[in-house]
Amino acid sequence: MEKVEHPWSLDIDEIRLALDCDSSAGLDSAEAAKRLGESGSNTITEFKKISFFGILLDELKDPLIIVTILIGVVYSIWGQIGDTITILCLILFVTIVEVYTEFKAKKSMEALKKLGALTTWVIRDGKPDEVPASSVVPGDLLLLKSGVRVSADVRVVTSQGLEVDESQLTGESMGVGKGSDPIPESSGLHERTNMIHMGSVILKGKGTGFAVHTGMDTELGRIAGLTQEANDPQTPMQRSTLHLTKNLIGLAVIFSIAIPILGFLRGLSVSEMVLTGLSLALATIPEELPIIMTMLLGFGAIQLAGKNVLIRRTKAAETLGSVTVIATDKTGTLTENKMSIETWTTDTEKQLFTIGALMADVSVDEDGNFLGDPMDKAVVEKASVFRIERSELLKEYTLLQDSGFDGANKIFLMKYDHQGAGIDVIKGAPESVFALSKPDPDLEKQLSESIKAGFRTIAVGSKSPSEEKYTVAGLISFDDPIREAVKPAIREFSNAGVRVMMITGDHAGTAARVAEDAGITVDNVLNGEDIRSMTPEALREAVRSCNVFARITPEEKLRIVNALHENGEVVAVTGDGINDAPALKEADIGISFGISGTDVAKEASDMILANDDFTSLVDAIKEGRRLYENMFKCIMYTLASKIGLVFMLLIPILLDVPLPFAPIQIIIMELFMDLSASTSFVVEPAESDLLKQKPRDPSEKFMNKKMISGIFTGSVTLTAVVLFVYFFSWFTTGDLATAQTYAFVAWLFCHILLAMNMRTSRVPLIRVGYFSSKAMNIWIIGVIVFLIMVLNVPFFIEYLKLAQVGLLPIFGIVLLSFAATYWIELRKILRIKKGGVSGTGSGSLV
Repeated sequence: MEKVEHPWSLDIDEIRLALDCDSSAGLDSAEAAKRLGESGSNTITEFKKISFFGILLDELKDPLIIVTILIGVVYSIWGQIGDTITILCLILFVTIVEVYTEFKAKKSMEALKKLGALTTWVIRDGKPDEVPASSVVPGDLLLLKSGVRVSADVRVVTSQGLEVDESQLTGESMGVGKGSDPIPESSGLHERTNMIHMGSVILKGKGTGFAVHTGMDTELGRIAGLTQEANDPQTPMQRSTLHLTKNLIGLAVIFSIAIPILGFLRGLSVSEMVLTGLSLALATIPEELPIIMTMLLGFGAIQLAGKNVLIRRTKAAETLGSVTVIATDKTGTLTENKMSIETWTTDTEKQLFTIGALMADVSVDEDGNFLGDPMDKAVVEKASVFRIERSELLKEYTLLQDSGFDGANKIFLMKYDHQGAGIDVIKGAPESVFALSKPDPDLEKQLSESIKAGFRTIAVGSKSPSEEKYTVAGLISFDDPIREAVKPAIREFSNAGVRVMMITGDHAGTAARVAEDAGITVDNVLNGEDIRSMTPEALREAVRSCNVFARITPEEKLRIVNALHENGEVVAVTGDGINDAPALKEADIGISFGISGTDVAKEASDMILANDDFTSLVDAIKEGRRLYENMFKCIMYTLASKIGLVFMLLIPILLDVPLPFAPIQIIIMELFMDLSASTSFVVEPAESDLLKQKPRDPSEKFMNKKMISGIFTGSVTLTAVVLFVYFFSWFTTGDLATAQTYAFVAWLFCHILLAMNMRTSRVPLIRVGYFSSKAMNIWIIGVIVFLIMVLNVPFFIEYLKLAQVGLLPIFGIVLLSFAATYWIELRKILRIKKGGVSGTGSGSLV
């Protein structure tokens, strides 16, 4: 369809005809689908296309991969062309396996990003429907309400106190009122009071509007142009891993040069030493670590998505393991958000529920059920009991103005016309309503009793336009039960060293009762007035012990988060409203809600709880810790294997003994190292005691004493087994091929058993199951099949410079490898018996 020009100058009927749409029923689904095909996706940001060959090309451009390929090419100068082809094929094979795994992770992440993308409410087929913002088409009738980020250029159809933040386009920081009257065609962008442009945020009120321009036809699209989706910045762990990789390259190069020089000085041939140096460089350069980090973050996000936790920024998946404080709100998070009315002012119940029903923000679905705020739904349903029907009231009362929610005072204000007479109505926090109303000691006493009972209470009132003060019609008290799984979840957080605090806008009495029911320690309750009177130093001290904060404004919530940061806490904050955005951004992890969260809150957050369920955070914290632990174990194992290989070549040269491996054998060993690290540790499940450990200190260096100790003892264990087998065979038989074959077999089995023991750092494998990891089982079977083939097929025996050996010695090597690495398992068992497991456990392997 043709683009509508100057929609602000047309009246509603002209707009409706131009767009061929309905101002009450909206478009039908078939027509919307047709228009989407014509107008294209309603986006100005293009999702980057993820392709296997694209990732493969990026990896092949990586300097580390280029270096390994060059090594293979240089190898052909001194080595056999067959060996060079084998090396290049192995490099390509390992790269393809790792790229495929990374491709799967990135594709899943791409799908999750689209799943977590913004949605918008429209009227289609005559009823409200939540659709992806990208599928909005010209002619769609959008529902506009507070907290919504508008997803198209919209011509306002109805307005009830609409106030909009247009700063993204105009730079105007103050809210701008919006109406539906046509304005002159020559009006500039700042003067279009009946237009709400894409990217603007509804601050107050509600209404409807036609989408007139979408995608690149919007003002924002015209100004910005099509942009590529921004890459997520590297997480601290990714940066640390990349820094570690670069440092290790230097060490790998030094040893790859030093060992051949030492061999040459010992009288070994130049060509053999050059090939050994090249093979060692290929095996010890840790080019796989950045790829493994990407895979871990990707699969971590996939696991969390299965638990209704959508990661919007990858740093969140990593930071979760360090969280020490969760600052949560109350309603709908800790509670079920299923409001039941417990008490009300009975003397004036008809007036009370009439005003309550008029001010209710609800709609009716096709089955006749109320949709909207749970408290408003409860009021409308209770009003029906008194034969007060909202639908009938709206025939008698005409809405003149809806001022929306005043977040600072926690009140709603509306103006109605009733039979020619104006009436102003109010509802909200009792103390705010009382402050604007005539004194009523009886109601103040009733409020006190309701607070003691721990109920959530609102007051409603009314006045004529000529009156200065409202008359309070009465109080309505609600109960919202705690979610059944919340208390066990908070207990788990406590065991994990994570403190849960409640920050709510509700009354102190209600907050204290809900906190106690949820299992949060309540020594005292601080309210907004207390916070405002505190100095920064006093607030820092207060947040060390206080877990419940009531009647808190967004500004005070931000102060609390900052005070926690100054105390060295790693803070996760939940929020669903437009005013929660500052605290969500300031938090280490901002958490919004998929159902009740506003667009602004979702955009400010790092992750979204798709089902609004607080208990999903238990899985999120666990996954964050698992991610870090697995990366820790993976790097410890990988570096132990690589450094062990250096020792295995260095020691024989110093002792003037032939090398235990032929260059081609070193290449094969690198293949098994890379595949094991990139598969087994990435998918390893969390240890059963993970949530009994304290949070990780984010300031702690990744390459800490525990890591260094684990690498050293792992490499020494691996080196000792291989060289014992090699020296024993060499000095007893004098046959180099046989000795190298036994060393090769010993390395393969010992590094498998080392990896098996490093799978867990605290829980013994006897509890986990020695063969409970499918990925590791596949790896073990692959090694065994490979050995059977290369030790029995003449071609492979000759090509890999091996010798035929008996089954009994191999069985002895397996037993030796098992015994030599089992000390790691024994240490875990002894620690559990002594009750000495503590800390994060990431490096408690040694």
